[in-house]
Amino acid sequence: MRLLIDPATLVGFCLVLVRAAAWVMICPPFNTPSIPPRVRVGVAVSIALVLGNQVGKQVESIETASLVAMLFAQILAGFTLGFFVYVIFSAIQSAGEIIDLQVGYSLGGVIDPLSGNNSTPIGRLHQLLGVAILFAINGHVLVVRAFIRSVEMAPMGGIDTDRVAETLAVLVATLLAAAIEIALPVLTALFCAEVALGFLGKAAPQLNILVIGFAVKSLLAFALLGATLVLLPETVDSLLSRGIRTALEVFTG
Repeated sequence: MRLLIDPATLVGFCLVLVRAAAWVMICPPFNTPSIPPRVRVGVAVSIALVLGNQVGKQVESIETASLVAMLFAQILAGFTLGFFVYVIFSAIQSAGEIIDLQVGYSLGGVIDPLSGNNSTPIGRLHQLLGVAILFAINGHVLVVRAFIRSVEMAPMGGIDTDRVAETLAVLVATLLAAAIEIALPVLTALFCAEVALGFLGKAAPQLNILVIGFAVKSLLAFALLGATLVLLPETVDSLLSRGIRTALEVFTG
């Protein structure tokens, strides 16, 4: 039995596989170590099987120099799209880390076994909720569709490198503002508590303001944390849609 494979389709499969592998390595929710490597490889291979023939038709030369250039372009394209989505979830986690910093929980940061990075309690909570919300709103389907759309827009992985830096800077500024907006209810209450504790320290110097302040701020943070969590579903949906639209703008045919 002989299995005949079109060389162009095989080259296209390899190009999309490299691009999908770079994308899966950094793009949430596929980048977490809690997802087995075989699952991530399966996702990359499945996408490559679907789009391999389409990309293969765009291949003009399979010489070594040309093939290496195409592989590098595909890696860069997959990494760029994945990084844009990664920045979005970093902003969501940053909202929790800002609260941790104001309360004092950042001093008790521990190693996150899933990511291997130092993580604060509320920041990690926001990250987990962000991933859960992503699946709840079918955001993972939207992310995969964005990858497929990027391949359709730029089969050879062409991106405007000048626009990437400009677009990423604007997106990071927007996401930092969004992180502050998510944490704003708790931050406002903590600021008022700091002012009140300052006046209390002046009025009653014999009180241990450090101990009292930590307890008061902890109670306020947990009492008002629900206000920030209520904003997360709409925020994740809005930021994800905006981030994907922004990411697709850098691809050129």
